[in-house]
Amino acid sequence: MSTYTIGTLMVQPEIRENLFNELNFLSREGIKLKFSEKPAGKFHFFNCDFEVENGSNATSESMFRHYLANVITDLIMNPVTKTCMHRILKHKYQDFDEKDAQTIIENAYVHLQALKEFDVDAANRHHMVFKEVSQYLLHNSHLYLEGFLRFRLKAYFREMTTAVEKAVENFIMEKEYREFIQLLRYFVEIQEPKIDEVHVLVQSKQEVYFLDEINQPVKPDQITGILHELEPEVEYEDWLLSALITIAPRKIVLHLSANSEMVQTILSVFEPRVFICDGCSMCQEGSLVNPKTEPH
Repeated sequence: MSTYTIGTLMVQPEIRENLFNELNFLSREGIKLKFSEKPAGKFHFFNCDFEVENGSNATSESMFRHYLANVITDLIMNPVTKTCMHRILKHKYQDFDEKDAQTIIENAYVHLQALKEFDVDAANRHHMVFKEVSQYLLHNSHLYLEGFLRFRLKAYFREMTTAVEKAVENFIMEKEYREFIQLLRYFVEIQEPKIDEVHVLVQSKQEVYFLDEINQPVKPDQITGILHELEPEVEYEDWLLSALITIAPRKIVLHLSANSEMVQTILSVFEPRVFICDGCSMCQEGSLVNPKTEPH
């Protein structure tokens, strides 16, 4: 009989389920399995005993190690990775509550799966971890999951840390964006409408047109408002948002692509005032506006 012991600090339920479900089928190959558990302070240990019905042999033990290495690899790259990411997050960033932390970890895990460092994709990364675990089990019968990840898979651990940092960066940016949208919505709500309806047409970043309900250009003095406070080199997207907030029209018709980021931002700020044109004479190239209309 041979015994392999797997220790863990944080993921006992996942280990139990994986060992029971994924290794029991080996009994059909003539290998008898026996599992036992033993808590030891903060740690939890799982013993995997196996024997061959007709006597032990190297082939059967090699097969058992192969399947055990596969189970351990899946554990490391799924529940152990997530719990270690959580510890990294708590260690480096203390300002997130549990709900936000869970969101960040889920996003970090997705980012890790898509990460390609040095042309190593998720499939190759799994193979590299499996190879490392298999090599370890050749000479060791005790494996501590979190320690193995931290000290034997250092490159993978660095990738995990990078993924967490990226997820935190994205989370903060998205939060700031939501707060920015809320602020703009507040400005819209308190602003007195200067016009009932405005049509927005963009030929280029230098040519943005505002037309009223009878296709006449909106007067420049109607959109000055807070625009003079913006920097001279401000991006046209910010300029456009500022202009719309200044005139606060009751209805906005966008002659723009519905899939553009700019349109999605305008929808977030002005909905339900916004309507997206699905094609009209003004949308046709070369006839966007009346020849007498001046761009803003």
